[in-house]
Amino acid sequence: MKNFEHTHFGFAEQISRIRFLVFVFVLLALIGIARLFYLMIIKNDFYAEAALGQHWARDVIQPKRGKIYVKDEITGELYPIADNQKMSLISAAPEEIENKKEAASRIGPILNIKEEKIINLLENNHTYVVLAKAVSYEIAEKIKSFNIKGVNISDQYVRYYPEGSLAAHVLGFVNADGQGNYGLEQYFNPELYGKPGTYKAEIDPTGKKIAFGKTVLKEAENGTDIVLTINRDVQKKAEQILSSQVKRFSAEGGSMIVMDPESGEILAMANVPTFDPNKYSSVQNFEIFKNSAAQGLYEPGSIFKVMTMAAGLDSGKIEPETEYKDTGKIILDGHKIQNSDRKAHGLVTMTQVLEKSLNTGTTFVMQQVGKLPFYEYLKKFGFGKKTGIEQPIEESGVIYKPSEVNDHTYATISFGQSITTTPIQMISSFATVANGGKLIRPHLVAETILEDGRSLKTDKRPITEVISKETTAKLKKMMVAVVENGHGKQAAVSGYTVAGKTGTAQVPKKDGLGYDPYRNIGSFVGFGPAESPRFVVLAKIDSPKGVPWAETTAAPIVGQMLDFLFKYYQIPPSS
Repeated sequence: MKNFEHTHFGFAEQISRIRFLVFVFVLLALIGIARLFYLMIIKNDFYAEAALGQHWARDVIQPKRGKIYVKDEITGELYPIADNQKMSLISAAPEEIENKKEAASRIGPILNIKEEKIINLLENNHTYVVLAKAVSYEIAEKIKSFNIKGVNISDQYVRYYPEGSLAAHVLGFVNADGQGNYGLEQYFNPELYGKPGTYKAEIDPTGKKIAFGKTVLKEAENGTDIVLTINRDVQKKAEQILSSQVKRFSAEGGSMIVMDPESGEILAMANVPTFDPNKYSSVQNFEIFKNSAAQGLYEPGSIFKVMTMAAGLDSGKIEPETEYKDTGKIILDGHKIQNSDRKAHGLVTMTQVLEKSLNTGTTFVMQQVGKLPFYEYLKKFGFGKKTGIEQPIEESGVIYKPSEVNDHTYATISFGQSITTTPIQMISSFATVANGGKLIRPHLVAETILEDGRSLKTDKRPITEVISKETTAKLKKMMVAVVENGHGKQAAVSGYTVAGKTGTAQVPKKDGLGYDPYRNIGSFVGFGPAESPRFVVLAKIDSPKGVPWAETTAAPIVGQMLDFLFKYYQIPPSS
């Protein structure tokens, strides 16, 4: 009985084990089936694409970068000042090169690359490696003559500036990776660059391209072309005049801008020192790349008095003949405000305040207007915000609210201290006076030309009205008096009425404590013919040596530039 029971329980235990094993096998089979279903059905597309990808080598087709043009004023013909030069790219398919050492020994000296470096590149890359970029035609032909299997030569377009340093700060440059740096090249980089295409070549399991393998080509979209408002002849003249004056006074640098006050078109924008964008890599001091006309913050000094007078006239608080008694100084918050000549001029008119450039006079005007209304006028003129000029980095400058500073500081703003601005802001504000009171957006681009040939014109409509036409008529006469009777005499042009204002600004010390007694910034803004202004010109000379006043440094070259413009555009003399 015991044996029977033992046998019975042993048999039952075996049955249980068998059932468990069957369950495990069934479970594993179900898991396997589910996994196969997941891989073959649900993930089929993914793995099919991955498998397909293992049989293809991908490459990028670079688009042609858009050109930057200037237009001939007479013929309307376009001339590229940023073009693409056809050169060669030397590449290699290492798996196709039969003797890597021999190939390196032949092409290394021609490309001026060490043989060891080429061998290393060939041995550590499988299907494709770039050996040299932007190779000249002569060198490419020499390498081609070696007829080395696996060494390939293809066309490469490299940025080229036919006019050298002309308008360098406006343009910027394109770096070795094909990306725009500074200027228009950076600002419009996505548009100029275009969209790359894609090339696929079929390869075998070892990674070698199949000679007759199927290829798929997605065409590259070339970049947009840009046409500038810059006049090539005017730009050349501005650069030549500015460079000569900076050199004459051993100045640290300078800027000059020529603008059409009605449209906002920039006809010239020059800075010194400058550079050749074809040789950008040789520049040691990167500060030279900055466009000071749009980025150079400074306290404008007495040219800002025109804005103060504009606020006074437009608000009805003063007239050109309004008189006040100049005692030579004003005390505010315990601080003294004096005229630059340290003199008292007695009873003077507002016109004489501009002629003699009296700090006490513009303080008087600001006080008549009131600090808050004065602040509102400055905002309408565009101070404290960017103009929107097509440059990648533009400074906005700073204007203080009346609540942020004391009365003395606000008084100094009326004659161009305790406020920071840029040359492009200043010339835009003077253009507002010249065109009858309308704030316009300065611009460097006249139109963009898409790859399909469509042209998109730049909007030239005014942004807003800042001051009345009646105000500008009065202010123009006051500014003509500055050139005829005041500190702007050296900006006069024979046969034409020119309106303008000088400004000699102090330069703050680097530690921010007071002003540097040995440095100044001389500037002058003038426009003409005053009765119907066609051009506004700004000149700024940074820290000239041994010359204290802008009437000697900046005013003369504005006069020279206006004289050139009147003759170049054949403007009839003033009546």
